[in-house]
Amino acid sequence: MRTIAVVNQKGGCGKTITSINLSAFLACAQRRVLLVDMDPQGHATLGLLAAAAPSSRTMYEVFSRRAGKEPTGLREVILSVRENLDVAPADIFLSAIPEMLAGLAGREDMLSDALATVRGDYDYVIVDCPPNVGLLTFNALKACSEAIVPMDPSFFSLHGIAKLLETFDLLAQKSDHHIEARVLVTLYPGRAPFVKAVVDELHRHLDGRYFETIIRYSIKLAEAASHGVPIAQYCRHCAGFDDYQALVAEVLRREAENPCVALDAHATRTSARHREAGPSSPIVTPQEVTFTIEAPDAEHVLLAGDFNDWTLDGSEMDPLGGVWTKVIKLPPGRYRYRYVVDGRWQNDPSNAAVEPNPYGEHDSILVMEGAATAWSPPASMGRRPAIRGPHVTPGQAGLGSWD
Repeated sequence: MRTIAVVNQKGGCGKTITSINLSAFLACAQRRVLLVDMDPQGHATLGLLAAAAPSSRTMYEVFSRRAGKEPTGLREVILSVRENLDVAPADIFLSAIPEMLAGLAGREDMLSDALATVRGDYDYVIVDCPPNVGLLTFNALKACSEAIVPMDPSFFSLHGIAKLLETFDLLAQKSDHHIEARVLVTLYPGRAPFVKAVVDELHRHLDGRYFETIIRYSIKLAEAASHGVPIAQYCRHCAGFDDYQALVAEVLRREAENPCVALDAHATRTSARHREAGPSSPIVTPQEVTFTIEAPDAEHVLLAGDFNDWTLDGSEMDPLGGVWTKVIKLPPGRYRYRYVVDGRWQNDPSNAAVEPNPYGEHDSILVMEGAATAWSPPASMGRRPAIRGPHVTPGQAGLGSWD
């Protein structure tokens, strides 16, 4: 289970908008996501559940259980937004927690303890932090292994980012808890020379601790939040949709680039689907797929399928610690594919979606969003090279849309 805090002590930087849309796009990519609202303003809750019942239990009850109140578990406050996406809501009462827990031993670890009870239920937990560095934020930071720091491109934001990174360093010194933090530029207004200079300065000083994706300013993002829906549901033809889709592709790509992250993010989903232990199946976001296969002893691994006319030229995959990866941009459609490991063809050992081919073996199947379900063999099938490998038994992945 990957745990990501979305944090900045400065308000108005797109923090909650990022939490909402990151969670929504991850859910669209078939990741089971819990969004934990730790901001007493409750904006992440409103941005997904505008019509939530006022009587709903919130994170206030989860924290107050150790301050003499009736015990309330995290599961008891979670509300379902849609398939693959839940939210643990917040309200203004959460602002009373720091004073209520003053002097209580272990108060900084309460969120960590709560998340431990749902570890088998989710692939991702996204924590929307309040716009300050206090007890609630420290709970989020201690509960998470990663942090996304949204930052609008301004001089004051540059100064604030330096202070926040100092907070991460202090946390590591005091508690030996290290967070991998990366800055996300948000509210990007356009081509103004000053704005570009700020972003260039940021990248120069952060030494790779930033996202390549930049979130452009889009009024559609604010409109979507006001309607209590993510941009994936509100408007698919705007900068906000394109940019948050690209951000999630970056986040998911780390599952392939870092085998430890991949195993952590997919462990609960693999168990729930009774998969064999092994690498993750294709990591799918709209228009892009990251193919991965574990082959630590292989010298060469190739990827061939309908998307490259089953040719092997230029189809080499990249080795990353025994896991081979390749990222391909794909339009909606239904694709057959296979791996070629040191000259031997095989289907994907982590994808149960297979169908027979004319050679008496099986091809793996990948369906991108918006694809028709009927299959008709393309003319290129007959041109496939004749080398073949054994049938491999696997597990399945897929992509749903918000609708």
